Amino acid sequence: MSTSKKHALSDDESNAERTPIKHHLTPLELQKKQLDKLLEKIDKPVRIPERPTAKPINREPKDYVKNIQGSSAGAGSGDFHVYRAGRRREYARLKQMDEESKEEREQREYEEKIQAKKAEDEEKTEKNRNKRQRRKQRANNNRQNKKRADARSDDDDEGGSDKEDKEDKDDKDDKRSDQEGSDKEDR
Repeated sequence: MSTSKKHALSDDESNAERTPIKHHLTPLELQKKQLDKLLEKIDKPVRIPERPTAKPINREPKDYVKNIQGSSAGAGSGDFHVYRAGRRREYARLKQMDEESKEEREQREYEEKIQAKKAEDEEKTEKNRNKRQRRKQRANNNRQNKKRADARSDDDDEGGSDKEDKEDKDDKDDKRSDQEGSDKEDR
């Protein structure tokens, strides 16, 4: 009985066995296979690796040096390729250092240019803001002066003589109080 269970295959396993395994897939079939695999577990998040920004050409220096020449050894014809490979690595290292310094300088210049442009824009914005506020203030003052002038003209039309009499009376009272204050100081 246990042997029959071992040999009995589930539906999934039987389907997997029936489909022939292809080793030489066309690009279209390969892409379809990859998409099918991704879509099997749709809830699982897919990690998409980021592309490296710049590959460092320079490798870490080796801990050991294999081709050591003694002081009495002459340069043989077999050592030229070793010299040339070392020279090529050194030139590549210098080129990379130059490129990095150039990129840093360009980045610094770009940042300075951006800062200068922002400062210029801010200055222009501030100037325009002040100009706008002065124009608004002038318009408000003109409106208020116009309202006052309209109110005075309305008062003059309705009998502005009462108002003028009141103002004259106030002026006389002020003069009297000033005279009384000066008389008290004299005493």
